[in-house]
Amino acid sequence: MHNGYKKTVIDFKDFGLRQVFKNPLKELKTKDINEVKPLLAQVEAYQKEGYYAVGYLSYEASVAFEPKFEVLNGPLMSEYLLYFTIHETVQTEPLPLSYEPVSLPDSWKELTSASEYKEAIQKIHHHIRQGDTYQVNYTVQLQQDLTADPFAIYNRLVVEQNARYNAFIQHDDLSIISISPELFFKKEGDTLTTRPMKGTTSRGLTTATDLKQAQWLAHDQKNRSENMMIVDLLRNDMNRISKIGSEKVKSLCHVEQYSTVWQMTSTIETQLLENSNLSDVFQALFPCGSITGAPKIATMSIISAVEKQARGVYCGAIGILPPQGPTIFNVAIRTLQMQGTKAIYGVGGGITWDSNWADEYEETKQKAAVLYRQNPKFDLISTGLVHQGRLLFIEEHLNRLQEASRYFDFPFKKEEAHYQVESLCQSFDVDTDYRLKFSLSKDGELKFDHSPLIDLSDSFCQARLVEQLHPLDSPYTFFKTSYRPHLSIGPHEQIYYNHEGQLLETSIGNLVVKINNQLYTPPVQLGILNGIYRQHQIAQKEVKEKVLTLDDLKQAQAIYACNAVRGLYELSIRG
Repeated sequence: MHNGYKKTVIDFKDFGLRQVFKNPLKELKTKDINEVKPLLAQVEAYQKEGYYAVGYLSYEASVAFEPKFEVLNGPLMSEYLLYFTIHETVQTEPLPLSYEPVSLPDSWKELTSASEYKEAIQKIHHHIRQGDTYQVNYTVQLQQDLTADPFAIYNRLVVEQNARYNAFIQHDDLSIISISPELFFKKEGDTLTTRPMKGTTSRGLTTATDLKQAQWLAHDQKNRSENMMIVDLLRNDMNRISKIGSEKVKSLCHVEQYSTVWQMTSTIETQLLENSNLSDVFQALFPCGSITGAPKIATMSIISAVEKQARGVYCGAIGILPPQGPTIFNVAIRTLQMQGTKAIYGVGGGITWDSNWADEYEETKQKAAVLYRQNPKFDLISTGLVHQGRLLFIEEHLNRLQEASRYFDFPFKKEEAHYQVESLCQSFDVDTDYRLKFSLSKDGELKFDHSPLIDLSDSFCQARLVEQLHPLDSPYTFFKTSYRPHLSIGPHEQIYYNHEGQLLETSIGNLVVKINNQLYTPPVQLGILNGIYRQHQIAQKEVKEKVLTLDDLKQAQAIYACNAVRGLYELSIRG
């Protein structure tokens, strides 16, 4: 084993597998700017000889490809300008879906104060006003002491973030943890592909609001113009090494779904000039325009004047050169650098003329949430009634699962599930009613749980009134999952109401109240599940939506709950 090398793991989703590299034949590394290009040529030569090469270039290595680029003096920690290892073989494993528990702090120290940030934005606005730049990708650093094992931290972030271009590189006393969603470039034969990301908006909490957010982003002029500015920059860069007329924008301002945001990306493809090598590609493209701004030389000069210290591997590129298959590099954003227990995390945003410093500063704090946010573990569920060997509302149940699987990005094949449900129901006794629950797990496995239907007890139907104290501004309120912290099931049915006294739902169904011979149910936007039987009753015009209050219960002719297993069932209120 080589003295500095410790561990390299690549989780690029394009390959569909985790790639673990051990026992390098050679380490290629330098802190001398003049050695970057010769060593990169060696990296590519090893690939051509049938070896795997894997490693990184730090942001400061960009000067090797364009002497006019200005960067701050590095290193940030003990990173190299260029670090690659050469391997004969790779071990593959499935991409991880779970991880060993590891704790991460939820507060990070900002190394740039609010007043320093404000001053930097004022300087950037001055340069925009002077016409020196259109947009500056200004980054700041957050710092924290982390005692956990770096690879355990990496595994947690890979699973929680579900990004496409993850990499872990450990050498000497340094660990690079990159959870990047962004492709820098993919080189397959003579075809070069880039996919810049620029423009985001938050996810909605329901299918309707979520898709509306995606539509808004797709048509928002500010986000589109920022994205197209980077596309123009990259097209210019790519044209320097492309056959004339070969460059195509394959998709412009395409909106992609991530766990907490919609992200705008564009895809550009070109055919490289004959005999183009990896150094030519880096000379034309590095560093990626999405993490500098435009125009590149002038903007990098501004960046070096307003940022406080070197970026290091953050905003550089981490990549793999396999002997067969595409060479792929990420843009090393969402990248944590650790030396011993000291950890630094860079966060940035594109600053334009319209940017407000206070909003941008607040956003840098929120971006650290990537490091500590944990998504609950849950299945998508639906529960229905099998009557005379048939699942009632089968289409509605499967549509519910399909909508939720799109929202949470669970694999789901509706036609296959339809066949499984029908086959299972045919094995049931036709004279017995069954309760059938299906659960879809994160890896796409569909499980069924069934039992003969038993009537609800009289005591369960004596409902209690319970104030809803749990926040409802969460997708788990509006999609049926096994994670439902806002509802609890006890010996009695519970009717929930909010702090304004407005009625919500029950612990196992939707609420329906009869007033003046008309059935009413609370509207979904108050924070309730839009149940299958509720939708059926509204579609049949048997029930109307209306905001109902605790006072309405006092004058109600009857109080019911409803769900797809039991239909409408009557409740009384316990005193």
